[in-house]
Amino acid sequence: MKIVIAGGGRVGSVLAARLVAEQHSVTVIERDAATCTRLFEEVGVVTVCGDATNPQMLEAAGVTSADVVAGVLARDSENLAFTMLVRSMSPARLMVRMLDTSYREAYRLAGVKDLVAEAEVVVAKMTTAIDFPQVAGSLPLGDGDTVLFELALPMRAQVAGQTVAQVRGMEGFPRECVFIGVVDPQGRATLPDGSTLLKAGHTVILVARRAQLAEAVTFLTREPVGTTGVAVLASTLRKVDFLAPLNTEELETVARGAEHLQRPAGTELFRQGDAGENFYVVLSGEVQLKDTGGQSVAMVKPGGFFGELALLTGEPRTATAVTTTACELAAVGRDDFRSVVMANPGVALEMSRILGERLSRVQGIKPSKRWGLFGR
Repeated sequence: MKIVIAGGGRVGSVLAARLVAEQHSVTVIERDAATCTRLFEEVGVVTVCGDATNPQMLEAAGVTSADVVAGVLARDSENLAFTMLVRSMSPARLMVRMLDTSYREAYRLAGVKDLVAEAEVVVAKMTTAIDFPQVAGSLPLGDGDTVLFELALPMRAQVAGQTVAQVRGMEGFPRECVFIGVVDPQGRATLPDGSTLLKAGHTVILVARRAQLAEAVTFLTREPVGTTGVAVLASTLRKVDFLAPLNTEELETVARGAEHLQRPAGTELFRQGDAGENFYVVLSGEVQLKDTGGQSVAMVKPGGFFGELALLTGEPRTATAVTTTACELAAVGRDDFRSVVMANPGVALEMSRILGERLSRVQGIKPSKRWGLFGR
């Protein structure tokens, strides 16, 4: 497109640079000769040094054949004079930055349909950021009653694992709130439909009424009651077969020593052949276990665990573990686990028996000896 910009100040310079980068043909009208030189040398735009309210300057800049003309002059009175001249000379699409909202009607009468009220945009973005720190970015639309915003879904978000259609049908979700984009942790954006799955750690882009923004943010970031803390992790550890001999107090001791991890999709947690210093419990997301050839041997989902055999037997890792989605994990270390188990010989003996049975099932053989914990 052929675009003419009136004003080479801060906004005009940035706008020109962006448009040039997008392969548009850009001309800037600017009074200050030094600014014209800088824009030509640094940005690569054609500049016309002169007054943007002078018809001769507009003609020299090619306004009559422009596709878009933008006014970003320092004062609204200048912008208004500029727009009226442009409208008398060209059918180009006209855009103006408005500093003082009292000029809104004057701009409308001058035929300007694309008005950007700078103060309103800044105030709206700042108030949204103050009121909703969870919101990554926002943009007021129209008269400011509607807001486009970005929101990262927490790792334990109640809506994680639900489709867009399911979330929109849930009680409490604002009916006028619309999903328009989903961005994964690698920055890949998709346009969602009703079947799109919402995942923890992904960013959703929505449009909502400003009056319903609080309701939408609260709903999308809500976590299930009672899903945090040591007790919850201990409850998850209770499902691990070889931890069954531990009582609640002992499980909570193990849970307190666990390291809480958040990893994006594609993270390699360990490689086949590595020493086993931790075993992992998946709290959210999915982890794929791969063999030497890179083939998938197992997919571990929330509530599942992996890496325990290497930790318990002292043998190297038998597979490579890679997160396939953004994951929340609890890593239980050898030392924390050993201190609990070794404090109770009876428990250690029972765990050794369970471990031996499990290994015999994995290897498809009858156990010929009692397996010792931690490779002993």
